[in-house]
Amino acid sequence: MTAKKIQVKDKLEHQRLIKVVAFDLSKNVTKPHKHNGYLELVFLSSTVGRHYIDGREIIIRTPCLLVIRKDNVHHWELANPVKGFVLLLKDRFVDQSLDFEINRLVDEIGRFDTIYFKEAKTIENLLELLAVEENKICQEGLFKVILAKTLEYTTDSRKSKSTQDNIYVKFCALLNENPRVINHVAHYASMLNTSPQNLNAACKKNVNLTASEVLAGYIIKEAKRLLFYTTNSISEVAFELGFSDKSNFSKYFKRYTGITPTQFKKREP
Repeated sequence: MTAKKIQVKDKLEHQRLIKVVAFDLSKNVTKPHKHNGYLELVFLSSTVGRHYIDGREIIIRTPCLLVIRKDNVHHWELANPVKGFVLLLKDRFVDQSLDFEINRLVDEIGRFDTIYFKEAKTIENLLELLAVEENKICQEGLFKVILAKTLEYTTDSRKSKSTQDNIYVKFCALLNENPRVINHVAHYASMLNTSPQNLNAACKKNVNLTASEVLAGYIIKEAKRLLFYTTNSISEVAFELGFSDKSNFSKYFKRYTGITPTQFKKREP
């Protein structure tokens, strides 16, 4: 017997990192599928129906936001006319931002599979603006406001139940809250009362990265901020990030970025 494969969809052009489009009325009923390397946020202001995500059935009550992570298998059955927007976000949009708050907000919104709103107009207006915005700084600003405003409505919303989701979210919270990141996964596993293996599994499940890779993302982002926005020398940045010397830091930085700290520091603001 031939095994059925889950369809994997890729709705984002290769060069685009963020995209907002009006809901396609022809997609009101879909088959089970997952997404190829991007987060999907579906804002519904008017429809009725059901959303099925990782085997759970959710009754749609509008206005609401459906949060579909790249590891989720989902489909829906919605009644036309469906009114709303679809926001697609690649990991690189967040990775390339030097704003830690965007990182935190994306992690926070990933704790939910459905978020309910009291009114639709505010989010609709913001999504309409983001849909036509091409400037990266403005895109980041609008996206950040959308996430922050959305999270104001989460008291009556449905959280994901996975223990591994919770471990991953707490790990990211620790990294965001502590100004000095320590480059040891075991340190954070101990703080979370779990094992490095469990922490690694949680990271793989949520973002398909090892715990070390997630940690490296935070270290590199903080390194870029220090190199870009301060007059600190590379040796001073290395010390602040907990590296034993400039050489080790430079090798680490190049491994994850492809360039040296010196080359990065010489870039035009």
